[in-house]
Amino acid sequence: MFCAECGQLVPQLSRPPAPASLPGAARPTPGAVAAPAAPRQPIDPVPLPSLLPWQQAKANEQPVVASAPPVLQKVELLFSTGQHVMVSGRAVIGRKPAQTAAATGVQAIEVLDDTRSVSRVHLYFELIEGRITVADAGSSNGSHVERAGQEIPLAGSGDVVEVVPGDRVWVGDISFEMRAAA
Repeated sequence: MFCAECGQLVPQLSRPPAPASLPGAARPTPGAVAAPAAPRQPIDPVPLPSLLPWQQAKANEQPVVASAPPVLQKVELLFSTGQHVMVSGRAVIGRKPAQTAAATGVQAIEVLDDTRSVSRVHLYFELIEGRITVADAGSSNGSHVERAGQEIPLAGSGDVVEVVPGDRVWVGDISFEMRAAA
């Protein structure tokens, strides 16, 4: 038990102290044995419905089994420079990403860029369990995702954005489109 004022643990006695004399309260006699408490009756469990009414199938209705779309294992990146790269797993995209890729154990994708608008390590790319994400690696010229005519900027602070095949990702002045690979 804890003290209500300070919260300190207060040791318990073997039995709680008897209340102060209350009018009409019977005092136990010393050495008397209390009558045993009546055994508790077990409580029957409450049966739960197997399905809620709106979850029950109609008598003539066949259950619909939706087939899951195939999980993406590999994507092809089609760069505006004409490069085609297959990616499965994690990758580092940039002008000279080999050293960072080797240090982190991921695929290095070197982008040909004569204008040097792409940083040495520009973008982190990840394809895990069918989900594709990209994050700017703190590049000088920034990155953004183009989806259905809208631009989604990638902050250099490591914000991760999920992308889907068909999106166009810009790294500096170079872009690439993702396509599901067979």
